[in-house]
Amino acid sequence: MKKIALILFVSVFIQFVNAQETDINKMYQSAVENYEAKNHKKSEDDFSKLIELAKGIENLSDSVLFQGSSIFAGNNNPEKTFQILNYLVNKRFYSDFDKLNNEIEFQKWYHTKEWENVISKIKENKTTEPFRNRQNIKTKLLEAKSVLEKDNGRLWGYKFWNDNIIVIDYDNTIYSLTKLSNCKTDDDTLYYKTMEPNTLVFVNTTQKYEGNEYATVLNNYLDDKSSTIVHELFHLLQLKTRKFNGNAITYLDETNARILLRLEYEALRNALKSINQNKETGEVRTYLKDAVTFRKERQKKYSKYLNAELELETLEGLANYTGFVLSNYENKYDLAISEISKREEAETYTRPFPYATGPAYGLIFDYLNINWKNGLDKIYNFTEIYEINLNKSKLKISKKTLEQAKARNNFEKINKQETVREERQNELIAYYTNLLINQPILKVAVTDLDNYGRSFNMNGTLTLKDKGVVYSSIRGRDKSGGKNFGSFSTIKGKDGLGKSGILSYEKNGITYFVFPLPIKISGTKIIGEFYEIDLNPNWKAINKNGRNMEIVKE
Repeated sequence: MKKIALILFVSVFIQFVNAQETDINKMYQSAVENYEAKNHKKSEDDFSKLIELAKGIENLSDSVLFQGSSIFAGNNNPEKTFQILNYLVNKRFYSDFDKLNNEIEFQKWYHTKEWENVISKIKENKTTEPFRNRQNIKTKLLEAKSVLEKDNGRLWGYKFWNDNIIVIDYDNTIYSLTKLSNCKTDDDTLYYKTMEPNTLVFVNTTQKYEGNEYATVLNNYLDDKSSTIVHELFHLLQLKTRKFNGNAITYLDETNARILLRLEYEALRNALKSINQNKETGEVRTYLKDAVTFRKERQKKYSKYLNAELELETLEGLANYTGFVLSNYENKYDLAISEISKREEAETYTRPFPYATGPAYGLIFDYLNINWKNGLDKIYNFTEIYEINLNKSKLKISKKTLEQAKARNNFEKINKQETVREERQNELIAYYTNLLINQPILKVAVTDLDNYGRSFNMNGTLTLKDKGVVYSSIRGRDKSGGKNFGSFSTIKGKDGLGKSGILSYEKNGITYFVFPLPIKISGTKIIGEFYEIDLNPNWKAINKNGRNMEIVKE
């Protein structure tokens, strides 16, 4: 979240919590790559190992399981193919008939009874889907309400439940326990309606709707044991107390900064593992001290970013901590370890880092019985919390203690990996500098930023020093009623770092977007190689200086 309307989305391959998540994702990637290369036997072996690592198909997402059924079909294994398909249609109520029917690997079994049973069930699921969807949404909202009412303000001293929460589905239907205008209901508990155009952005955040502030949660995020609902309701209350910086912390793409942050991640992960394995408290304290050591070294080198970094960490880190702690996950430490691993694997650290550090420090402080939570209207500094409550003085870092901390936390491997990554990063910087700085461009200013929603993949950004931030996957939606130029998005399937990119920067308080020149302009539609822009009435693209283009109001 930005002070105004900066919102995020992330994509996850496998949606479950497991300490072996890195190995699982690598195994899945290998299975898919071998399938695409028609190495069907190897692909099946990889996916079978994936199921073992995940401890069963019930721990894998629908999309991963569907891919698995295709993999087993590719290797002519009807038993495992139909085991997964039957699980999807009977246990997950899978209903994407078109996707199933268009998978060519299944055609050889069209004449079988097993296929007829799958088709019959998927058609039934499609028919019952709207009602089941409403029932599931109601159940998830009421579960979250029960969780927060049970907490009753004990965690923070505030009661977080608020009926002002909206669940957004991708068919433009919205759902709430609050009665909305022109809505329908089956039971006077859950209300639903078709969302009006250009009113809400499809992201987990807080947004204004019908004159009120709501927490908004996407329907596909409801299966995380109330964590996301709690996270967004935390924001709903938190942002009533003050505004926080939500901008990316650009220096975290620099190699030295990434190394120090990854060392901090490793130390936090080691501390959480020590707690999880019931190790001595002294071991937990050692790894926590290591984490703060790396953190303090990093923040000392990049001190001009400190205030913005702490604000972002307070904004997102505390919300993620609260979502984890008050969720129905049994093992919060496993959850925090998994989050660190996920954020560590991201292409960029500039925006995702607090989602890892917030839960980790919070859970460790709680384990050590530190009374560290003191309201929602302040900026939290985890280094100071450690120094005041545990170290009892400013942490002094000598060259010897720093080297010892590095040795305990996998420095050699991290340093080697980041040195290799730096070469790739320099290639990306050169690519985007040429694409968006050196080559002719299309530029537009956002006139009314308060009414402009942006959602982007925070794991797919790149900082161009002194130029702005490149977003490889981003959507912009205008809610100004025509004061802004319109809406835009990168094209799904054509987006990704090194393939697509839209530059955003701020100058004199105005936000600008920079696109490569379009390949086609037809009326109010502007189409680029990897993006589309829908202009509002009375806006147009014009040539500037015979080289560049600009979108302006007529």
